[in-house]
Amino acid sequence: MELISVPEQQNNEMSFSELIEAMDDVEFIEKVSEATDISVEKLNDIDMDSMKTFFDKSDEDHSGTLNFDEFVRGIQKFRSSDEDFRHFFNVINNLLGELSDDLTKTFVESESFDLFKEVGADPDAVSNSKRSEFFTMINELLGNLPDTVMQNFIGSADFDLYKLIAERYGE
Repeated sequence: MELISVPEQQNNEMSFSELIEAMDDVEFIEKVSEATDISVEKLNDIDMDSMKTFFDKSDEDHSGTLNFDEFVRGIQKFRSSDEDFRHFFNVINNLLGELSDDLTKTFVESESFDLFKEVGADPDAVSNSKRSEFFTMINELLGNLPDTVMQNFIGSADFDLYKLIAERYGE
């Protein structure tokens, strides 16, 4: 039942009845909201039919349960484009914290940082062309991250979001 609170134990699985029970748990909903950037209100508004559809579509191996990765990928598909982009911005913001001090200083002093600040002020409100420009800039910056950070990112559920954003806004 601790699918969200213990992501490092990715072998935890949740049945549909456990998901229904968890969706009535305020703490669980808050953790899902925090982890996915989907508002608590939107999560609370999910009706039973939508929850069943979400569960069935997310259960990729048809086991009748969701493991952590299936749950995260399912949630990512559930989010709107704006929510996806907002979550992508937050993921990238965290990743850029892994840049070396010299590269961080160079980035902060560059014109690219103005775009970063503009997008960060309200990721939902930026145009698709700004999102494309932002994605292109970020794609170049990611190449400057340490190999271990990139390997961890590539192996994470956030990389699925990166690929989705690349499909939408990449050139």
